[in-house]
Amino acid sequence: MAVPRSLPPDRITRQKIIDSALRLYAQNGIDGVPVRALTSDAGVNVAAVHYHFGGTEALAEAVFGELSERINAQRVMALEAITADASRAGRKPEVRAIVQAFVAPYVGPDAATEGRLLAQLILKHRLSPSPMTERVVGKHFDPMAKKFVAALLQALPEVPPGLMATRYMLMVSTVVLSLSDRGRAQRLQRLAGKKAARDDLQTMEAALVDFIVAGLRVPVSEP
Repeated sequence: MAVPRSLPPDRITRQKIIDSALRLYAQNGIDGVPVRALTSDAGVNVAAVHYHFGGTEALAEAVFGELSERINAQRVMALEAITADASRAGRKPEVRAIVQAFVAPYVGPDAATEGRLLAQLILKHRLSPSPMTERVVGKHFDPMAKKFVAALLQALPEVPPGLMATRYMLMVSTVVLSLSDRGRAQRLQRLAGKKAARDDLQTMEAALVDFIVAGLRVPVSEP
């Protein structure tokens, strides 16, 4: 993100740190960025992290908070447009459109940084939740998730609410785990061979959306 020159010097320094952290966290993992590497990338002194954020964990929370708020606001705006169009037309919202709105940040133009970082945050919260991830997820992700579950219930009213919440969580897991197959792991590449388009995000998006839509629509099994 380009730092606006109209910002006060303190705000410019703060934003430079956040932008560098966003990029380096995406490249090296949340816990794989030394403070000196981050400040060197941002062109600021080491003390600036503590001055502006109070420490590295507070910096990570600021990065995830800013990113999550902005991206989830975009997702909710897209979702509200889908449900409003459906309401005006007197029909149920389309499942595929809802899923595409959810998946978009992970496969769009900023997927290599922002999408990857979102996936890392969700994985970190699942595997080793901390007070920081609890705050970010509770504030920025839970309200968005409830809106998506409600929209999916409009689209598929035959699915009980509790089961739809479960299917929503399965959708999240499918997206995050699929897009975290990077670096040296590259299991998809090994399984599919050289023809696998692991980094072809359009192909990945189509595969994810097809798979998730089918899972959401599957008939409810009898107990």
